Amino acid sequence: MSKNFKNSLVKIAIAALASFAVITIPTYQHSVISAKTVSVNQTYGEYKDYYTVIGESNIDKSTFPEIYKTTERVYKGQGTSEKRVTVSDVVYNPLDGYKRSTGAYGVVTKDMIDMSKGYREKWETNPEPSGWFRFYNRADHEEISEKEYDSRRTKSYKVTNNVPVVLTTLKGKKYNSHLFVRSHLFADSLGGKSIRKNAITGTQMQNVGTRKGGMQYIEKKVLSHITKNPDVYVFYSAIPEYQGTELLARSVLVSALSSDGVINETVRVFNTADGFNIDYQKGGLLSPTADVDTNNTEENVENETETTKDEVESEVDINTVKEDDENISLQNTVYVASNGQSNVYWYSKENMPKNVNLDKVVEMSEQTALARGKHHSTQENIE
Repeated sequence: MSKNFKNSLVKIAIAALASFAVITIPTYQHSVISAKTVSVNQTYGEYKDYYTVIGESNIDKSTFPEIYKTTERVYKGQGTSEKRVTVSDVVYNPLDGYKRSTGAYGVVTKDMIDMSKGYREKWETNPEPSGWFRFYNRADHEEISEKEYDSRRTKSYKVTNNVPVVLTTLKGKKYNSHLFVRSHLFADSLGGKSIRKNAITGTQMQNVGTRKGGMQYIEKKVLSHITKNPDVYVFYSAIPEYQGTELLARSVLVSALSSDGVINETVRVFNTADGFNIDYQKGGLLSPTADVDTNNTEENVENETETTKDEVESEVDINTVKEDDENISLQNTVYVASNGQSNVYWYSKENMPKNVNLDKVVEMSEQTALARGKHHSTQENIE
């Protein structure tokens, strides 16, 4: 057997093993988490709300950032407020070799929640997570990696994977939208930043699920508990889970432990969408290969980011948020007082305080309300 032939066999064997490898993501505990294999055509099944509680948090509090006091101006890095606040720094793990986000963790305090109310931080420049785009050479239209694209931007271009799709509301109505959003790992409502290291390309269902599902399940649980108990703080971690070299996370592992011990759980939030076959390897949807549509390409313009009108992060004109809003959301209709300017929303007008002027209550989708930085009223019992 020739030496060259032996070397070829070794290379083939290594490549075969690599194709079955499951990447491990280091966590704040310096342990490892292996991605759980999730079927690409998973339907609601037993996880109709796109999450499952898998046990206690197992959080090591000693590895988290310390809580400290400062001023709102210093903590936010902007504004003029000298109000004293109790906060924690949020740690965003670096992108890995495939430019994928790898996790975020910190301690959530009441002041961090209060500073996030009614405020929607703008995304940094070029925040789109791995799997949002595909990249190509201009000369031959051959697909390349994002790293290759970064090294020769004038000779390459990118195409969005977030093509228009038809989705269905909880009430069965179909509407035109986009499947993917920039989904925060550490929720902005809990003090997380709108940066690439804190986002994955997530489905709308993974981001908000149904009324109590998706990432919202644990985020709202933490927000509600701290709001009702201002002296309580919560250790919070969100780690995306990938299969091999795939650019889209199959799921996100979220752990939360409150200082009073009331919240102590880890949930797995599935990055799936009922009825869609997701291409986790490259992003977008699995479909027959088609010629690149040059009308759908992103030019190499610095300081310019793509925004689609149906993304969760986009701002919606208040005049458009009326009866037809149900057609642009996965969520049920919610109600917001003060001509839509209130920071909280309600699922039923009947549960709103008696002093609310119902003539000034605006209907909108829950997804739109969340996009505006609003949160569900803690005064409304939805159990």
